[in-house]
Amino acid sequence: MHQLIRRGLIHVAAIILLSVPAGTAAQTGTVAVNPQLPTIPQRRFLLTDFGAVGDGKAMNTEAFRKAVAACGKAGGGEVVVPAGTFVTGPFELTDRMALVLERGATVRGSENFKDYESTGGGKDSKARTSILPLIRGTNLSDVEIRGEGTIDGAGLIWWQRFRAERAAGVPQQGQPRAEGQPAESPRPKLILLTGCTRVRIQGVTLKDSPQFHVVPNRCREVTIEDVKITAPADSPNTDGIDPTGSRDVLIRHCDIDVGDDNVSFKSNPKEGALENVLVTGCTFRHGHGASFGSNLGGGARNVSVEHCTFEDTDNGIRIKSARDRGGVVEHITYRDITMKNVGVAITINLFYFDKAGQKERQAHPVNSATPVVRDVRIVNVTVEGAKTAGEIIGLPEMPVSGVLLENVRIKSKTGMTVQDAKAVELRDVQITPQKGEPLTVREAEVKTTRGDAREKSQR
Repeated sequence: MHQLIRRGLIHVAAIILLSVPAGTAAQTGTVAVNPQLPTIPQRRFLLTDFGAVGDGKAMNTEAFRKAVAACGKAGGGEVVVPAGTFVTGPFELTDRMALVLERGATVRGSENFKDYESTGGGKDSKARTSILPLIRGTNLSDVEIRGEGTIDGAGLIWWQRFRAERAAGVPQQGQPRAEGQPAESPRPKLILLTGCTRVRIQGVTLKDSPQFHVVPNRCREVTIEDVKITAPADSPNTDGIDPTGSRDVLIRHCDIDVGDDNVSFKSNPKEGALENVLVTGCTFRHGHGASFGSNLGGGARNVSVEHCTFEDTDNGIRIKSARDRGGVVEHITYRDITMKNVGVAITINLFYFDKAGQKERQAHPVNSATPVVRDVRIVNVTVEGAKTAGEIIGLPEMPVSGVLLENVRIKSKTGMTVQDAKAVELRDVQITPQKGEPLTVREAEVKTTRGDAREKSQR
C-alpha cells in the first residue's frame, strides 16, 4: 500500500523499497535525436601551404585565417592541420568547412592575453573590449571539426590570473561591485559556434580551455561524438560541452574529465529554449556531472541522458537554478546510469547560490524569472560510494513537480532530502546510508510504499 508523505519533517525507515501507480509523475521517455550531418566538399587546403610552422613557437594566426578564407572562396572543403604544434590566436570558420586535425597535430592557443581582445563600438558608442574564443563560427551551415589531433587552450595562465583576482577579492562576472572597482577578467572559450546549422565535432581531443570547451549556442542539428575533453579537476569553469539554446543535439561516446560541469544544458530568455537533446554512452570523470543550468532563462525540454558512467564527479544527475534565472525545465530523463565515488548522486536544487534562502524558506512573488522544474524521470540508476544520496529542493512559491525515481539503488554516506516538492514518486528505490535516515521530507508530497527493511543503515 502506498503512503503519501507531506507537510512537516518526516524520516522514513532505513532502506526504502517503494512502489506507486503511474499517472501523477513524469511520463517522459528517451528523446529521438538524429541530426543531419554536414556536407563538406572534397577539397583540401593544407595549413602549411599558407605559411604555417608547427614548431610550437611560431604564431600561425594569419596562416589559419588565410587557409579558411581560401576554403570559403572556393565554396568549402577541408582545412587540414598536419602533424606538429601550431600556435595561434583566435580564428573563424566558414561555411561548408571541415577543420581536420591529422594524427600528431596540435592546435594550441596563444598565451598572450591581448591576442584574444576584440574592441567594438561605433563613433557614437563607447568602445567595449570583448574576449574572442580560440575557434568560432557564426551563422554558418555545414561545419566540422574532426580528426585524431588535439586542440589545446593553454589555460594555465588564464586560471592563474583568475585565482589571483579571486584571492584579491575581485567580484565575479555579473556580481555587483563598487564604483571604480575592477571586474573579474573574462576568459576565452575554446570553441564557440553561434547560430550554426549541421555541425559535427568528431574524434578530436580538447584540453585545457581557459573557460568552457565547446559551446553550441543557438545551433541546430549538432553531433558531438567520440571526443575526449580534459582539464585539471581544480581548473575553474572548464565545462566540457555546453549546449545553449540549441535544438536537435546528439552527444555520444565522449570521455569528459574536467573541473566543472561535464555537460551543462543552458538557455537564456532572448534566444529561446534548449530542445531535443540526447546524451548517450558517455563517461564522465572529474567534474560536476550532467547538469542543467544554472542559466535556464529560456527553458529546456525533451532532454535525455542515458547509458552513461560517472566516476569521481562532484555531482551526478544535477538540475540547478535560482530565482533570478527563470525558465521552464520539463520532460527530462536520466536513464541507465552508473555512478561510483561521486559527491551528490542526484540533485535538483532551485536555491543555487542561496543556501541561506534554502534554510529560511521565505516565499517570494512569482515572476518570469522564477524557475519551474517539472516532469523529471530518473530510471535504472546504480550508485556506489556517494557522499550524499541527493536532494530534491524547490522554492516555497514554486515547488519542483512530478519527479519519478524508478529502480534506483544508492549506497552513500548520508541519505536524500526532499523539500518543497509535489508529486514525487519513488518506485523500487533503495537508499542505503552509512548514517542517518535514507529519506527526509520537509514540506513536500512523496508517494511511497514501505517495503523490506532488513538492511538497516550502516551505523
